[in-house]
Amino acid sequence: MYTAVLRDAKIEILDDWPNCVGGIMPRLIISLGLCFAAIAPSSAIAQMNPGDPHVAGAVACNDSPTPGKRPPNTDCAVLLHKTFDILPPGPLVWRFENFSTADAAQSAATPTSVVLEAAGKVWLLTLAAKGDRSKNATFVAETELLPPIPRGPSYEIVVSQANLGPDANVMTHKHSGPETWFLLTGEQCLELPDRTVRARAGQTMSAPAETPMKLNIIGPAKRDALFLVVHDSSKSWNTFVDWQPKGLCQK
Repeated sequence: MYTAVLRDAKIEILDDWPNCVGGIMPRLIISLGLCFAAIAPSSAIAQMNPGDPHVAGAVACNDSPTPGKRPPNTDCAVLLHKTFDILPPGPLVWRFENFSTADAAQSAATPTSVVLEAAGKVWLLTLAAKGDRSKNATFVAETELLPPIPRGPSYEIVVSQANLGPDANVMTHKHSGPETWFLLTGEQCLELPDRTVRARAGQTMSAPAETPMKLNIIGPAKRDALFLVVHDSSKSWNTFVDWQPKGLCQK
């Protein structure tokens, strides 16, 4: 159990904070927005509204101690951060491919690619023009054209993986760039202010930048997914927002 108090855009930990990922203490980043995801012991992401930083029993969804791979027995981890200077010529999509080895994937990577391991496979995820393919890759999926990526002096790709059950209560939030998911298992529904977006295992979906959202895990099974945000690296990639969804995913 811990108590965290927000003072002058910094967090003070008042009680003992439990070790979270592989014994590594969690990394908290707050600057107007909060780059922090919380998961309660029940494997549900705890609800926390702006101005209310108390989340009893919460455990951080922290950077993985093994970059590119989620630690065993960990429901959620930020796998990678990668910066680059120039967006590829658009319109752009995310492409998901598999390789036999990490070295093979790295050899095919571009400045806007990331290499990771998930679901027992090596993945190359590439921000690129629609229809491109990597040599010697097994093509898995390609998104529809991405929502606009706000321009910046440089960019960051943040890649995470989370395996959550239908009781997950994900905090309402927004990102400074478009977010994209590839579902490894299960189903999900994302509520946005003007619509819902749904996907199931083997499918992708995206949400626009600077848009409040509420993620819901649908059905009886857990949902395992890779999710990415590409954004202006001078801005926080994740911010909690005081937005009340209408529960459209439950209708």
